Amino acid sequence: MSKATTFDVLAGNYDVAFTDSLIGHAQRRISYKWLRPLLAQKSGMQLLEINCGTGADAIWMAQKEHHVTATDASPAMIEKAKRKIAIAPLPNQPEFQTCSFNELHATFQGRQFDGIISNFAGLNCAAPAVMENVAKQLQQLLRPGGFLAVVLFGKYCLWETMYYLLKAQPRQAFRRWNNGEVMVPLSATVQQPVYYYSIKKFTRLMRPLQLMEKRPVGLCIPPSWMEGYMQQHRRFFNGLVKAEDRIGGAPFATILADHAFLLFKKEVK
Repeated sequence: MSKATTFDVLAGNYDVAFTDSLIGHAQRRISYKWLRPLLAQKSGMQLLEINCGTGADAIWMAQKEHHVTATDASPAMIEKAKRKIAIAPLPNQPEFQTCSFNELHATFQGRQFDGIISNFAGLNCAAPAVMENVAKQLQQLLRPGGFLAVVLFGKYCLWETMYYLLKAQPRQAFRRWNNGEVMVPLSATVQQPVYYYSIKKFTRLMRPLQLMEKRPVGLCIPPSWMEGYMQQHRRFFNGLVKAEDRIGGAPFATILADHAFLLFKKEVK
């Protein structure tokens, strides 16, 4: 089963399950906190989003008057994104296009972008050998001085490790620590291979792009699989959100968060 078909199964329920959920909304707000200064550097930037899902980030960036081309390997995700902007058109419409990681250079040959964005772990679906090829394509697609902003799964998520250790489930507690493929269920019948990269390894794979900044996304806010519990304990969740705002931005804590925001720059020669 191709990745496109795999992620098609999530498209219908993705916004309910993550984008509009308590945890999804809170974590996305934190990722925007780190993205916002990049988008404020100049107006009308040419931006490329990869693994755009149902288009929430592309629409947000387009609302800030940037020119956004958003891609995803899943035709169903792209179709849902297109329906969103058909219902509520924007003055500066994002362009949605079905495109896998391996097709980026061929699809956008001859174009370069001011920034490339990959939010919420899409690149964790790429094996290391694939990631090396992706890095080469991203390097070619970025203008000199351009940025790559990536949000990856954290490899040593404190929430996940402590939760499953307390439940005496060490295999689950340390699953992200695995250096190989981890099969993650997307539905009752579909699984997706996921690769949990350390910041050090991912930075090495992205060379010659230079890591400029790292920030936690979901240090105090828990992983999305705790949504049910947080829905039942709103006061506790609101306290976690406030704690994230106060102490959740420390770069040294990125290694312990559910996700890691990583900012890379292309050298100006």
